[in-house]
Formats: sequence, C-alpha cells, structure tokens
Amino acid sequence: MRSLLPIVCLSCCAFAPVEAQWFLGVEGATSAYRGSSRDTTQTHATPEGRPGSGVALTLLVDRQWHRTGAAIRVSYSNTGFTVAGNGLNLTDRTTGQLLETSLIVNTRVGGIGPSGAVDAEMGPALHLWDFDGEIHPRLGGLAAISYRWPIAGRLMGAIRAEGMISPSWFNSQDLPPEFERRLTWRYAVGLGVRYRLSGE
Repeated sequence: MRSLLPIVCLSCCAFAPVEAQWFLGVEGATSAYRGSSRDTTQTHATPEGRPGSGVALTLLVDRQWHRTGAAIRVSYSNTGFTVAGNGLNLTDRTTGQLLETSLIVNTRVGGIGPSGAVDAEMGPALHLWDFDGEIHPRLGGLAAISYRWPIAGRLMGAIRAEGMISPSWFNSQDLPPEFERRLTWRYAVGLGVRYRLSGE
C-alpha cells in the first residue's frame, strides 16, 4: 500500500493546468468475475475457479477540464475465491482480498437533461490480489460508461458501468494440472458521490 502512494501523488501532480476542476469522490460497486481458470478435462463438478463476486469500495481523485478529464481510483474488495459450474457456486471469503489502483482518462460523449454528463472512460489498472497470503500482482485494462449529475451546490451524483480484463489472477502452481489459466473478466455497476473541491 505504501509503495503506491508516490505513484498516486505524482499522477495527481500531472493533471495540470490549474484552471481545471478538482473532485473528490467515493463509490460503492457490485462486481461479478468470470474466467481466470477452468478444468479442461470436465471431471470436476465445479469446473471454473475464479475471484468471487462482491462489493468494492472506491476512493477517487478526479480532474476535469471542459470535455475531458483524468482520475485516480483506489478500490478495496473482499472478492473471495469461487468455484462454480453445473448450477453450483461456492465461495470462500477467508481469502481473495483485492487492492486495485487505476488511472482513468475520460471524455464527454453526451448528456442527459440540462446538466447531466455521460462520459466514456478507459485506462490501466493494477490489481494486488491476496490469495492465501500471497500477493498476485496483475496489470489489466478497463473501460466504463458513467453518468454524472448535480445534486446540490458542489455535490454531484454518479452512476458507472464498468468492464475489466487482465491475465489470470492465478499462478500456475495454484491450480491442479487439469486446470488451465484464462483471462480474468469483471463486470461492475457502481453508485457514488463526488464533491467539487475547486474550479469555476
């Protein structure tokens, strides 16, 4: 966690010029994972092993210009470890904690109503997945569509739909020989608030 702080600080400083608006936000999102590993012999009742579904809590710092912006997002979730298939879905919540940092660039693609803005977002994401006490770092990419609208004064609401892809979160020694590693997918929907710190 401490090693990520210099990256966050340097990225924030890169969001010049001064005239832009700063936002601080918090978000809760429900997520579902797919892929990561699968039994190639079809001998297991639950042939897919992957991170489990859950709720992610996110803090973000957002820098907005006229129609473009950039944000740093730091998220934590207890994904757990799930085995699934053939109508069964079993999740172990004692392992599989995730710390994720992403750097997002966004651009306005539309609006809803007189003040609401629809943004397209894209950027890299660093995942630090704690599986049985061992940290599995993975670099992936994500894309999202978000809608922001004013609530009152400097406060804004935001709803966001996201897709993420990365290499398998398992190391080869984590899996039985009949399992192969696959890409890890995530789909998430989040709701949050953002507070404007500065700018016109």
